[in-house]
Amino acid sequence: ENGELVMKYMKNSTGLNKKILMLAWPVIMEMALHMFVWVFDTAMVGRLSAEALNAVGLGGQIVFTITAVFSGIGIGTMVLVARFTGAQQREDVQRAASRGLGLGFIIGLLVAAGTGLLSKPLLQVFVKDPLVLGYAVSYMRITSSAVAFMIPMNVGSYIMRGVGNTRTPMVIAGIANAINVVGDYALIFGKFGLPRLEVVGAATATAAAQIIGSVIIISLLLAGRQGIRVKPALMFRLDRDFVKRIMRRSIPASLEEFMNSSGRVVSSLWISGMGAVPFAANSIAVAAESISFMPGYGFAVAASTLVGQNLGAVKKEEAEESALRAILMGTLFMTVIGLVFFFFPTLIIAIFTDLPDVMSLAARCIRIGAFEQPFIALSMILAASLRGAGDTRGPFAAVAASNWLVRLPLIYMVVYVWRLEVTYVWAATLIQFIVETALLAWRFLARRWKDIDLRDI
Repeated sequence: ENGELVMKYMKNSTGLNKKILMLAWPVIMEMALHMFVWVFDTAMVGRLSAEALNAVGLGGQIVFTITAVFSGIGIGTMVLVARFTGAQQREDVQRAASRGLGLGFIIGLLVAAGTGLLSKPLLQVFVKDPLVLGYAVSYMRITSSAVAFMIPMNVGSYIMRGVGNTRTPMVIAGIANAINVVGDYALIFGKFGLPRLEVVGAATATAAAQIIGSVIIISLLLAGRQGIRVKPALMFRLDRDFVKRIMRRSIPASLEEFMNSSGRVVSSLWISGMGAVPFAANSIAVAAESISFMPGYGFAVAASTLVGQNLGAVKKEEAEESALRAILMGTLFMTVIGLVFFFFPTLIIAIFTDLPDVMSLAARCIRIGAFEQPFIALSMILAASLRGAGDTRGPFAAVAASNWLVRLPLIYMVVYVWRLEVTYVWAATLIQFIVETALLAWRFLARRWKDIDLRDI
């Protein structure tokens, strides 16, 4: 009898592992595609001038951050879509998806207009060089126009993930990124009979790729070919109940991203005062470490989807088992990456720079980053599991506390009081992730998220 129970458990475990991997790998590939385009963009613009590279880097980061913050609407929509999918309430799935996409369009238009109008005064806060400022304003004004499409595109991706479809967003990302790469080459350097537009060309290629990707994903949702149909008639109809339910989960998710992003900006400004070599070493180490986030994000999406669907189907134990299994798998993946960071830091940093001083310091930073990997995995997947259940306030509180009460005060002390080298900034970040993981684990293990009622979401 015990043998039969063990075999049954192993069979169930194998099935769950496969389900998690099937949800996670397309997300990981999607992240890898975005990473490739970012590297390609940087390489292409870097062939123009240092001023062009700085302008595109800063303008792109601001637009990306603003888009990420306001894409919290997608998380709120995904929570409802996943829950209703699990409960097999198809009509409510349709209503939630339609309302969420409609809100995405409205927010996208408002954010695009605001970003375009405020691009110059916003950039003047960070940029003093008139040439860099001119490039950055041009880049940001063009790419900000695409925000009206980028936010709905992100919401559309979240809707598909909520019903368990992570492959289609990956394919669409592949198409959009291919357009971006070809457009970059053609418009930056004036190839294929097109004009040489340099920075304006890079911005135009990025905007065009995002607009085309958005049109594809929205067309598929309207056609109802991905297991879910969005109805135009429902998108902009006033439905206070659904709007409130979506916004209750979206606002904390957006604030969480804002806390993360603003914390990064503040710490970068402080680190820039440490000198050119420490700042460059930190920037390169951050770029290298960002590669490790891809598997964590993939397993986080899988956990969020399965937790939401299982709770919608009133399968509380399966929801917890899905979360725990995704946590285990994601942590193992990222721990392996951490071992690579620890034993081969110089090889990794050599991909990004060949300057000896920068390489040496960046390698020491990434070696400390090796110890962050399991905690980053735990915090990402724990937070996603809570969000999938409808608890977006817990992750927001954990991120706000660990960033603004732990990491930033420690970095301030490192830079301005103790005057230590930049590796200690990475030690402060390690402490932040340990604290964040502890807070999220406490919230998760309290198990109150399992009792969040569908009607309360």
